[in-house]
Amino acid sequence: MAKPRSGAIICSLEVPPSAAAVSQSTSNGPDCPVPAASIDPPHPAELPPGSPAGLIYKGIHPSVVIAGGAAIRFPPSIIIEPFCSFIMGPHATLHLGHNVTIYSGCTFRNKYGHLQIGNEVSFGPNCAFYELRAGLEIGDFTMIGAGVCVSGVNHGMDPAAGPYRFQQPDNRPVKIGRNVWIGMNSTILPGVEIGDDSIIGAGSVVSRSIPSGMVAYGNPCRAIRAVSSSAQSIS
Repeated sequence: MAKPRSGAIICSLEVPPSAAAVSQSTSNGPDCPVPAASIDPPHPAELPPGSPAGLIYKGIHPSVVIAGGAAIRFPPSIIIEPFCSFIMGPHATLHLGHNVTIYSGCTFRNKYGHLQIGNEVSFGPNCAFYELRAGLEIGDFTMIGAGVCVSGVNHGMDPAAGPYRFQQPDNRPVKIGRNVWIGMNSTILPGVEIGDDSIIGAGSVVSRSIPSGMVAYGNPCRAIRAVSSSAQSIS
């Protein structure tokens, strides 16, 4: 691990495909600033929504795996829970903003391309970000629910051209705006853009772009109505 510069941890690892590399230990030394757990934490119900003091884990868990050779910038404020993985090639880059929280089991896999994650973004457990070679952008304050899958690549679909696996891929960018809420187990397909302040209902398949300020859900996902300050559900 390289020495941190400008308040960030730079991880640049080149490992065999079958090997696993752990990016950070649990020590509180200068090269691995993992905050120590609070001895007597306050009850989460007594804290304001989104308070860092209410989180279960602080810092980067030692089970987190980085492999493939990408350079990834981890700010000191990052929280990454157990069993997350970053499998990214040497031509891929990932920039994470401040106070990003990644819950357990999330996977980021990219051969190449840039992933840009804003500030105060949260990822629920077991999210998957797959081959966003044309780029991924997620705005500040966005919430990604558990089990969400985001893909940036389609395979060819011409049986006469041979196995789909070997046909030329179609790489398209995905952009998720500021203050967006993506419901659990939703799938976001290549080329989709979701506007600021929109809400995507759980289990949706988002194959077309969604404008800003809309509640959208379904398979295929469709904009249903405008977001309302008085609404408490999307039913």
